[in-house]
Amino acid sequence: MERTPSATHLLLLAVIVWGCCLALGAGQLPEVDPATVKDLEELGAHYLPAGYTKANVSLADLQRLLRAKCEKANQALPAGTVNATALGTAIEQAGGQLMGCIGGLANVTEILDEIEKASPKGDLDVVFEKYCLRLPQAKACLRDFNAALQPCLTREERSHNALMQRIMDKLLEFVCYKNGDQIALFIAEQGPECLQASRDHIATCLNTTFSGYLPQVGQLSSENVADLLPELVLGPRQCVDLHDFEVCTVRHLERCETITPSNIVESMFRYVRKESNCQPAIDRALQERRRAQALTAPEPADNGAASLAFVGRLFLLLAPLVALL
Repeated sequence: MERTPSATHLLLLAVIVWGCCLALGAGQLPEVDPATVKDLEELGAHYLPAGYTKANVSLADLQRLLRAKCEKANQALPAGTVNATALGTAIEQAGGQLMGCIGGLANVTEILDEIEKASPKGDLDVVFEKYCLRLPQAKACLRDFNAALQPCLTREERSHNALMQRIMDKLLEFVCYKNGDQIALFIAEQGPECLQASRDHIATCLNTTFSGYLPQVGQLSSENVADLLPELVLGPRQCVDLHDFEVCTVRHLERCETITPSNIVESMFRYVRKESNCQPAIDRALQERRRAQALTAPEPADNGAASLAFVGRLFLLLAPLVALL
């Protein structure tokens, strides 16, 4: 039976997508089975912004982006001080090492097979416990890759980097809370089916909130492509966009047969948000939206005119009684 992308696919393949994009620059993509490649292509078709789903992004494009990113991050230094090409190559190699590290901890195809066999017996917790025990090694893999990124981050990005690392750690910890109870419950309560049924809506939510951060495909070869790349920060704008994506996604997941999947997804967002400084920015944005709605709301009808009309009708009703008196 053909597998369709599910919550498990998204969770496990997210790391692969990230690492593949970087390892591609190094020309050292790890071996991935055809079923996983097909899932990646299908996920991309549904979740990437319009224009990227069938874009022919070359190795040269990726290398140019990486070099431009490193050059921009070090533009304040004297010319010739930093070799942006060498820094980009180091990140490409770190991407390949990340893929090898993660691949050594968890093989996507094997995990999916184990989940499929364990589900009828109610042994999902055993599967996730096995892999969640490897969480410290996974964090170490990500830390090593993050260290390679540092020379190509701007000052503002570096100031946000520790926060981004904590958020990534918290996301992994959420997935492995009580050795994977949350993800096991998600699967048991038809979470993958819910996500599958809602994926078109989620893609719309994603494109509405985040597609503006990516340069257009036709701009990838431009000279000023570095100026088009978003900074890896979690500022007020990103916080509000993340909140909007959460609200939009949860709203669609709530339409599934059971409420548990949407509750778990919402809990994940909130769990991660606690590590950020996002709440004040979100509160301000929501207050501004409420004020804007109040200003544009239609004015209520003239109550004075309504009251006079009511009195007139009442007088006509009472007039015969008054005449009898």
